[in-house]
Amino acid sequence: MNLLPIYIMAGLLFFTPPDSTPSTGVKLMLEEFLSQGGLETLTNAAFANLADRVDALRAAPVAEVRQILPLAHSLLRSSNPNLQTVGRITLIAIGLRADSAVLLAADVPELATWVDSPDRAVSGTAVSVLGHLNPKPPATVVPNLLPRLIDSTASTEKLLALSGVLIAAAPDDPAVVGAVLNLLQEHPGPEMRAGVATMMGVAHAVNERTIALFEAGLVDSDPNVRLMSVQAVGWQRPAVIQHFEKQLGKIAADPDEQLSTRDFASLALKQVGTR
Repeated sequence: MNLLPIYIMAGLLFFTPPDSTPSTGVKLMLEEFLSQGGLETLTNAAFANLADRVDALRAAPVAEVRQILPLAHSLLRSSNPNLQTVGRITLIAIGLRADSAVLLAADVPELATWVDSPDRAVSGTAVSVLGHLNPKPPATVVPNLLPRLIDSTASTEKLLALSGVLIAAAPDDPAVVGAVLNLLQEHPGPEMRAGVATMMGVAHAVNERTIALFEAGLVDSDPNVRLMSVQAVGWQRPAVIQHFEKQLGKIAADPDEQLSTRDFASLALKQVGTR
């Protein structure tokens, strides 16, 4: 493998050909990285400069971004970890675009396979990009990620992240809501209880099971679960908040409850004119 000397890399990061658009400069830079076949090191300064360069992709014309996507994938498939990092930074920048759900829709199946990578950086990037697709993750996320919720080897952190992507993509899908709620049976810890309550609250997913989830969360023994559950209830429409009015009132008046939880309970009650 030919290693790219540091001084060449620095030149690539700062040089933009005359009369070229920023995205064209990014394309040429990525092509050069790939043609060299290796990258010896990626310093913090180089990392920051690289991130600044590829940030231009967030506003670049769609046609130009489509030309850069194959380069990002090639970098991610490289055996060189530094080139993989370049690919991840590029993909993240594209994923932050306002039209990223359309641009990356065809890449959802491949991104889903990266979720299974033992490299947490690769797996985390895939989940993050999928979860932040704008204006929302496409429906194809569901069949690609839903089976991964039953992975018995996955960490709580990863399962919560996958659940967040699925809920964002299909908040009204009973299969998705049910699968996320089922996680609590296999992973009943406080981190999962708090995370799922938050997701259901943000998604405004209200049915018998989520109502039961909120009810249990409001009297949970873990203070963070109670806090997240109070917030989740407070994000609902007034009719749902009124269902929990008695419990919220008890929390708001409890001197032994943490102040933030009491304050959020009071705010929720104000929405229905109780406070």
